[in-house]
Amino acid sequence: MHNRREFLRSAALSTTAAVLPQFLRGATPPTAAQPAAAASGTDSLDGLLSRLKTAEQLGVAYVHDSLGLNAPHPSKLLVRTHLADPSKCGRRSRGWVVSGGVPESDTTVVLRDAPILGNRSQYARLSFCSTQRGVPKGEYGLVEMRLCRGTTSDDVPLRIRVANGGFYILGLNQDTVLAGDTTTRRFTLTPDTVYTLSVLLFQKAIYARLSGSDVPDGMEELVIPDRRRFIPGRPGFGLRAHEQATSGELAVFDWSVTPVGPADNCQLGVIGDSITAGNDGEPEAESYVHLATHGLGQALVLNTGSGGSTTTLDAARFLFEIAPFRPHIAWIEGGTNDIGTGLSAESAFKNILRQAALVTWGGQVVLSTLPPRTLANDAQYEQLTELNRLIRESGRPFVDRHAVVCDSADSRRMRAEFAQPDHIHITRAGHALIAEEALRVFKKL
Repeated sequence: MHNRREFLRSAALSTTAAVLPQFLRGATPPTAAQPAAAASGTDSLDGLLSRLKTAEQLGVAYVHDSLGLNAPHPSKLLVRTHLADPSKCGRRSRGWVVSGGVPESDTTVVLRDAPILGNRSQYARLSFCSTQRGVPKGEYGLVEMRLCRGTTSDDVPLRIRVANGGFYILGLNQDTVLAGDTTTRRFTLTPDTVYTLSVLLFQKAIYARLSGSDVPDGMEELVIPDRRRFIPGRPGFGLRAHEQATSGELAVFDWSVTPVGPADNCQLGVIGDSITAGNDGEPEAESYVHLATHGLGQALVLNTGSGGSTTTLDAARFLFEIAPFRPHIAWIEGGTNDIGTGLSAESAFKNILRQAALVTWGGQVVLSTLPPRTLANDAQYEQLTELNRLIRESGRPFVDRHAVVCDSADSRRMRAEFAQPDHIHITRAGHALIAEEALRVFKKL
């Protein structure tokens, strides 16, 4: 038994009225969860999508852009190109274009000025075609989808590439092929044929599909069932036309990126930072969010914990990643990175309350105290303590992660068996105990 754990107080939830988009008003609280088959990393893309809803389907658009000159809602884009003449790429009537026959035509486009989505819960699509002439049959260059940035070569790969008949997934920071084949031309890409690249990220898995009339059986699918989490970044795409083309262009159009979540009866949705996300090198099933979700009878996990996230970012992405799915319990975490970068406890707590105010569909808000962590100075430790005080005295139910894993002899530190080497992240044993405590709190609501 863990006699150092203080048992948590659970207060009646007070709902806060807020002026919100129409899609959040008048929602009916979800019914009790029904037991469901466990999510399988070997599901087909169609099989998994049939059990999910996208935020876009629920009326919340993140990216949906035809990339043409007359796009109804053009995205703000940041363009990086090697082209000496920038006029050889850009928005055109048929989409985003790079001209063929231009040496070193690599061009990358990323979304600008929008909240960065959290990890493992996105569905992205783009269509593309080539009108290039004068190049060898099937060769036109490459198109790749990018959905994140990374910090190590082992981060989840999010460069999904179609290049001259090859379809494969590359490691993010190195050109290591993790799925598919770069050497065998599996189909002949032909001019004026439209292809669609679809990518689903969910529960640390990657599902990528290429479809087109000359792709064998109409489509090819790559699946990586369980990879490390990834650190989110601006979604984007890359293009490289064929430098020997005598005419024509390579164009990308109908670009969309949207969060995903369980299709019905979403019992739990969680937002926070890398502690929420779970440990890098471990399967989804080891995280306390996964364990608590399954403990409530929900198979598909809505975990938008995101490495490096702050409460400021969480408040911006809450409407995209949590609100559309109207979870019965909205578990709002975060604050660790705020304190570590010098934000005050008061400011972080205000951001947490901003998120809580967005829960207007009858859901229950649950907060979390911050676990102990290594910090730079006494002032930051004082701010962490103050933020935990504000959370405990908020009048809202909370999961006391700090009490579960702290060392009774030094409340600034985690117990050794619960601390990862960085003394910030939590071991499997600690995750299991937090899940147990979370379920205790949830079942009293």
